[in-house]
Amino acid sequence: MHAQKLRRSVAAALTTLLITVGPTLALAPAGILEYEPSYFEGSQVAIQIPGANSENPNQAHFACFALGPDLARAARAAGAPPLYVVLAPGATQVACPDGTLRHDHVLSTIPGHPDYTGAWRIVLATPGPAFDASKMPYTSVSAVLAGVAADELVLTDTGIDFVGPVVGGR
Repeated sequence: MHAQKLRRSVAAALTTLLITVGPTLALAPAGILEYEPSYFEGSQVAIQIPGANSENPNQAHFACFALGPDLARAARAAGAPPLYVVLAPGATQVACPDGTLRHDHVLSTIPGHPDYTGAWRIVLATPGPAFDASKMPYTSVSAVLAGVAADELVLTDTGIDFVGPVVGGR
């Protein structure tokens, strides 16, 4: 009887552990892979930047951010869809280690939607003449494009492509 009760207690504890931390068990240890929150159609998802913490000298960089392998000279079968980097007051998702360049990501596609490749083209969305921080965050491409149409945001294509597959959320 005691052994059966102990087995049930252990099974319950393992079930609780797997439910609470199980989704993170597939993730690499901290410092190995970079995970960054992003928005897609109003929901929050996560992208993984596989080589961001690598010592490989073939790294693409944007400001303080290591973006993994430099794809500038790579011949890719498909173009990289835009990832809008909303670099504006009120952003909360990502920043440099010193807190500067705080920004949000808005993805233009995710797995199961057209044009998804796991690679991205960085398009900056910065404050325009009619920017209003109370409208932050922009959480969808349609919101970003509406912000552009209303002179709240200005888009700049950086020409930087990087790999960052969507690995969670929604």
